[in-house]
Amino acid sequence: MFRKILLAFDDSEASKRAGAVAVELAQRFEGELLVVTVIEGLARSAHGTMNGVDEMVEVKTKQFNLAQQAIVSMADQRNVHLSRQVVPGHAVETVLQIAEKEKADAIVVGSHGHSSFLRRIMGGTGSQIAYHAQCTVIIVR
Repeated sequence: MFRKILLAFDDSEASKRAGAVAVELAQRFEGELLVVTVIEGLARSAHGTMNGVDEMVEVKTKQFNLAQQAIVSMADQRNVHLSRQVVPGHAVETVLQIAEKEKADAIVVGSHGHSSFLRRIMGGTGSQIAYHAQCTVIIVR
């Protein structure tokens, strides 16, 4: 049923709980897990220069690779095949594009990530992904 599961991971507590659910699903359905972290807001935090953006991507990639280690360990313990990506972009658009490209059967996402107050009012990342996705979306509280 869920042979390819995409976990949208932003290192929030909700996405960590979503990670545990995604690993469990992948194990139960003998599927593979793709962990995707999207680096947002580069122009704001990198002072607008290309060197600043490149440096920020490098720093954030290292941070998120470390943050994903708990999920990697869980997957290893349960013999779940896991791959991962840390990419710059807009979270919703990027997750949806990767899910489509990878032909994901399900997307697992935390209910409340590291999003701004305004986005929480207008509908968080999880809600937007659920609305636009072409596959099953599981939002973990």
